[in-house]
Amino acid sequence: MLKKRIGQLAVTLLACLPMLAGAAEPAAGAVAKMPLRLGVHAGVNRIVEVTDAPWGVYADGVGYGASLSFDARYKFLPWLYLHSEIGIDYRYFASDYMQMGFDCDCESGGNWSGKNKDYLLSLEIPVLAQAHVRDIIYFELGPVFDFLLMRKSEFYIPKEHRSDKCHEDRTFGAGASFGIGHVFSSGLFVDVHLMYRLTDVVSVDKTCGSYTVSWGSSRTDAGTESVTQGSRYIDESIVGSYYLFNKVQLGVGYWF
Repeated sequence: MLKKRIGQLAVTLLACLPMLAGAAEPAAGAVAKMPLRLGVHAGVNRIVEVTDAPWGVYADGVGYGASLSFDARYKFLPWLYLHSEIGIDYRYFASDYMQMGFDCDCESGGNWSGKNKDYLLSLEIPVLAQAHVRDIIYFELGPVFDFLLMRKSEFYIPKEHRSDKCHEDRTFGAGASFGIGHVFSSGLFVDVHLMYRLTDVVSVDKTCGSYTVSWGSSRTDAGTESVTQGSRYIDESIVGSYYLFNKVQLGVGYWF
């Protein structure tokens, strides 16, 4: 008896599928024509630091990460949209395996090995103009604003035996983003973005590269007394004049 009722229910559902599909098609078309649509977006990133300094502020200067955002898109014209996101961007940098050692009386013996690592978490807000070429491809261009939420650094050399870099993280930054993508009829979309940072990621203290050259002596009635005199020199070659980065992102999202 139960099998018979299940069979009847299955036949009824199959018979209703054409009607359900016909009802869903106008609904999907109505959603697609809505001026405002909300969505979600996830991406994987590759970040390359750009600087004229002999070394950068992040381990190895090349990092990887991921992002997750909530998106909104508003239609101004059939082919022109305003696309904005607010999301979390995670970045991870790690140097190659390194070793360093020297003779000292310290507990560790002056021999260390490992990797330098940097972990960053930012709030990222792109505001992009999105232009569609038929239903084939779209292009995006606009500014990107980000706010640093957290940075954690790990060094393989203990703090008491190293000179930390001469910079402080900046909590606010701005850049430009260019992207291309495609939206499927189901609402799924894929895209590729290139983002270029236009403001420095850190503020640099150039005096950290300074050193003092001492010389001079003077004679008194009590004998010869050395008097230290000197001048301070700043070696600007060890710190850069800019610290930027490029980011390439491969993403996938969905419009509700």
